[in-house]
Amino acid sequence: MPVSAPVLGAAPKGSLIDFRLTPAEITGRVEEAIRKERALLDAVAQEESPTFANAIAPLGHFSACLAVEAGIAYLLGSVAVDKDARDAGNQANKLSADFEIERTMREDVYKVVRAVYDNKDEMDKLDPEDRRLVEQMELENRRAGLLLSPEKREQLRAVKKRESALEIDFEQCTNDEDARLLFSRDELEGLPEDYFDGRETEDADGEIKYVVTSKYPDYFPLMKYSKRESTRKAMLVANENRCLDNIPRLQELVKLRLEQAQLLGYNTYSEYALEVLMAKTPQAALDMEEDLLARLAAPAKRELAELEALKKADMEAAGEPYTGFYHWDMPYYIHLVVEQRHKLKSEEVKQYFPLAQATRGMLDIYQNMLGLRIVRIDNELVWHPDVETYEAWEADEDVFVGHFYLDLYPREGKYNHEMAICVRYGCNNPEGTRDFPVAALVANFPKPTSTMPSLLPHSDVITLMHELGHVFHNLCAHTKWRWFHGVQVERDFVEAPSQMLENWAWEPASLRKFATHHETGEPIPEEMVAKLVAAKNEGAGLSTLAQAHFGLFDLAIHNTTTSSDLNKMYNDMRHQICLVGTGDVVTHPVAKFGHTASGYSSKYYGYLWSEVFSADMFAGRFKSEGVDNPATGSDYRTSILRPGGSRDAMESLVQFLGRKPNNAAFLESLGLHVD
Repeated sequence: MPVSAPVLGAAPKGSLIDFRLTPAEITGRVEEAIRKERALLDAVAQEESPTFANAIAPLGHFSACLAVEAGIAYLLGSVAVDKDARDAGNQANKLSADFEIERTMREDVYKVVRAVYDNKDEMDKLDPEDRRLVEQMELENRRAGLLLSPEKREQLRAVKKRESALEIDFEQCTNDEDARLLFSRDELEGLPEDYFDGRETEDADGEIKYVVTSKYPDYFPLMKYSKRESTRKAMLVANENRCLDNIPRLQELVKLRLEQAQLLGYNTYSEYALEVLMAKTPQAALDMEEDLLARLAAPAKRELAELEALKKADMEAAGEPYTGFYHWDMPYYIHLVVEQRHKLKSEEVKQYFPLAQATRGMLDIYQNMLGLRIVRIDNELVWHPDVETYEAWEADEDVFVGHFYLDLYPREGKYNHEMAICVRYGCNNPEGTRDFPVAALVANFPKPTSTMPSLLPHSDVITLMHELGHVFHNLCAHTKWRWFHGVQVERDFVEAPSQMLENWAWEPASLRKFATHHETGEPIPEEMVAKLVAAKNEGAGLSTLAQAHFGLFDLAIHNTTTSSDLNKMYNDMRHQICLVGTGDVVTHPVAKFGHTASGYSSKYYGYLWSEVFSADMFAGRFKSEGVDNPATGSDYRTSILRPGGSRDAMESLVQFLGRKPNNAAFLESLGLHVD
């Protein structure tokens, strides 16, 4: 019998999502979408003569409808002002995650998918994206355990449901729990004046003290500028000793993932996770990380020796004994090296990066590069008054591309890092028209005060450029099926487009377009830009070691069959790889390492893996052809962004580069020797 997908949330051109949902509406909409998709699965399972049109297409279409409701719930679980709404979003996340497990483990539906997959005549008639959809559905079901015995399938189902619940609880804990310390003005010596503007104070035994939290706009400036080691140490220790309930969660997650992998016939979870990625095997990822460690050993040690010398000089000048160099010293002394060697003061630099102006400038760069026209619109349907709404259109024709939202300032209970979310996937719908993508960028930049705009340190300029890259990957993708839209590429490639776009935050011509002084309107001086570029690689060896530590720890806990004390392993590896530790102070940073409890589990290596491709794309095309070259930007949009995951990432890279990628540009970007 013919089956058609029910339509839920299909969007006409330019429609806006109403995010002003009650807790009951958040969960209710996800429950309704699940009910309708379950009914569709039941109908598809009864197909006696399954084809792409009567089985695969309905499944593909309706998965997009549920994904919209799940995307709204996930976003509100991370950013809603009301705690009840955030809790409802997280509860809805659990419902949709549990249903995802149910959906992928429907044996009756798998038989229908498999029948189409095995029908050579049917498969030969399909275009490449339709054929890939069938192949991905079959692979997903097989990796979900549908070739196991019924008893093992039930065991696997229970394991995956528990994993999902733990992952959601882990993230909610990191969002809800902040460290909160009180410091006197003297204890905050070295912090810029605007750090104190509008800052909450408390009376502590008759002394006025400033409230400092572990949120980004509080934490990172303190670690970078605070002259007092005792203050930096107290802040780091407090930050790394929050969310302690996450340690047993992660311990259980690692155990469950191993059980999941072994039920499916793999030796380790990493073998299972990497099989479908660019690396293919854990050994390939390890080889990349360990090759970098070997190359970075000497330059990183030289960098550390210079930092240690600075601290020793400070201790001697203060008449205090040198007691060692620790993790809480790193940002401060790297900052000092930049100031002293390059005569570059971060506080002076950020006067040229007011957030509003920087955002407009970056959006202008993106629209010119990608052939878009971006328009900010009024919209009352957002989750908070600070949220900005934008439309993206084709630059030269009246063709709508999608919406995106910017939620840039911290607030109580909000997700406390930076991320880009695809709320609605762009794809064809059953009516033969398109659903247009909706993306959201969530960040925690300093909020403007009554006397001062939000001013970004250059590192935050890079972050904003990066996250906008994910937004435009989602907007510029154009696939038939939501399965392949936007950032739904191999996880060890997904960061490459955004990492490449960070380069525009270093390009003098680009910076001069949007970096203007917030008071005078004067463009950033050429001398300051030259100093910024010259200082780019200060501490690059040590910072890349930190990335390698994250990736190697993630692989170590997932590419083994034995259990360990995860926090001890994390700290031991940090000391060994990053060359510094926390002395005799025990901290628990693993409790807030959210990537290990998310879709990045066993895949953190992908950040460095994808930097190889990002550096090659920039050096191989944009640097040589011009960063403002519209033809290169058009090629980039067509070859890298538009296909999304509808083909292998390597195919997209080869089309854009005209050759297979290599690591020469990446190594050169770090100042390392190229063989």
